[in-house]
Amino acid sequence: MMNSELSQLQKLSYASGGFGKNLAYGLVATYTLYYYNSVLGISAGFVGMLLMVARIFDAFNDPLMGIVVAKTRSRFGRFKPWILTGSLLNALVLYAMFTVPTSLEGDPLKVYVTITYFLCGITYTLGDIPYWSVIPAVTAAGRIRENLTIYARTLSGIGAALPIMIGMSLVAWFGGGSSQEAYRTGFSILAAITAGIYVITTIFTVKYLPPERRPDSSSAGDADGEAAHSPTVKGLLLALIHNSHAMWIAVVTILFNTAVYMMTNLGVYLFQYDVGSVGTYTAFMTINGVIQFFAMVAVYPLLRRRFSNRKIFLIGCGCCLFGYAVLIAFMGVSKLTLAHFIIPSLGISIAGGITYVLTTVFLAGAVDYGEQQNGRRDESMISSLQTLIVKMSSAFAVFFAGIGLDIIRLEENVASPEAIRGLRMLFVLPSTIIMGAAFLIFLRHKDLGIDIQTTEGSG
Repeated sequence: MMNSELSQLQKLSYASGGFGKNLAYGLVATYTLYYYNSVLGISAGFVGMLLMVARIFDAFNDPLMGIVVAKTRSRFGRFKPWILTGSLLNALVLYAMFTVPTSLEGDPLKVYVTITYFLCGITYTLGDIPYWSVIPAVTAAGRIRENLTIYARTLSGIGAALPIMIGMSLVAWFGGGSSQEAYRTGFSILAAITAGIYVITTIFTVKYLPPERRPDSSSAGDADGEAAHSPTVKGLLLALIHNSHAMWIAVVTILFNTAVYMMTNLGVYLFQYDVGSVGTYTAFMTINGVIQFFAMVAVYPLLRRRFSNRKIFLIGCGCCLFGYAVLIAFMGVSKLTLAHFIIPSLGISIAGGITYVLTTVFLAGAVDYGEQQNGRRDESMISSLQTLIVKMSSAFAVFFAGIGLDIIRLEENVASPEAIRGLRMLFVLPSTIIMGAAFLIFLRHKDLGIDIQTTEGSG
């Protein structure tokens, strides 16, 4: 049994791995569509389809990796080998993904990006699943586990946010300009630096990772027992079939996140071709990140003192729809500036922050609902929906964005006035419709978001 307390070095070393891992994830999740389409010149429709298929494959591949980890036997434990191997391989693929040989064109180029993108998702899963699964294996339930989780989630969140906030500015700086060739060089250098940080932080994590606790006969079970209860694709589908509450929560949050992610994917296009400033995009995303973090740590707790979680989610949807309405009102101006996005960003980012918290809360409630509804808790299955929700949302967002960019025929470097108008509408109208659907579905199902233990009198 390990010592009851973790040292600051152990907590920081573990959290640093999350920082490096999510730094890489943030780069891929935010800029793959733009890099493939605008920098490499591949059809946005093809890229959107590729990213959607790969993300869906990756989402259902995650539970399988959980089983592999649970069945692993090595003198280094179940987790360290996969955290190290998966992260090192993912760092190599990340660099290859953003360093495409200039000689590749046409179908060979499409084959290259398809292979590297799928490999990126597969290798990321190899390291990501064991990284987060190791927490209950090295800590007991209680304060120590919660503190370690807070450290890891905080640094992981910062890592994911940095590429969104400063990625394009760094690409232009590393590449020495804003031309297609400069961006190609800039992305390659940024990917190399990101991969290097990824490797260093992973080694730091593995070196100081606390030893796994050895469960005794009175504990929850041995490794084989864990494997038997690991999430599987079949188990996940059965859990949804048997728990309508969880199914509708998944549908609503996928719609909500798809609406938000679409604007993130299209924002870099809008600011480059319409606003005309990569630096302004950096400022815009920085503002979004700060507001979202503030919403998570301050706005949600404040609202929770007065409102039920159900009402808070409806307020969040309302904030998003208000932000979209303001954006639609500005779409007719001759030239968009950062000022036009300040008020809409306030509403949309606040909603994104509080919904990030609510997704976890709602899924935990769905476990209790399932027990009351049909005597099944399916805790591991329902909990694994969080990964499915994020990846399915990302898949749909890049698919719709890619198809939309092909429809409006956005030029690679210089967009026509007609394409600019189409880009503005693509930026806001689909998200408005999708968010409206999430709002209406949630409103129609009056049991969604209500704590089972406090159903009476809840709003």
